[in-house]
Amino acid sequence: MNDSPSSARENWISASEVGRYLYCRRAWWLQRVKGWAPQNRDVLERGTLQHRQYVETARIMRQTLRRMWQLAFLAALVALGLAFTIVLAQR
Repeated sequence: MNDSPSSARENWISASEVGRYLYCRRAWWLQRVKGWAPQNRDVLERGTLQHRQYVETARIMRQTLRRMWQLAFLAALVALGLAFTIVLAQR
């Protein structure tokens, strides 16, 4: 058994490799065992960029939605306070 650092790196499986394996076992095997590289690197890079942009857009949308609910809650509190003030003023 070879316990050298390079051997340990060869046996190490990263989280992205697990994702690749779950997506397509055959493609993972071809890359990991056979050493084949995908021929469509530019397409893969564009897809990665688009995915990052999507994730960032989704994050901004979640943040905006959270702010919207906070403002709606605040507006409801102001409306309740105003209504309560009007009711008390009429007594």
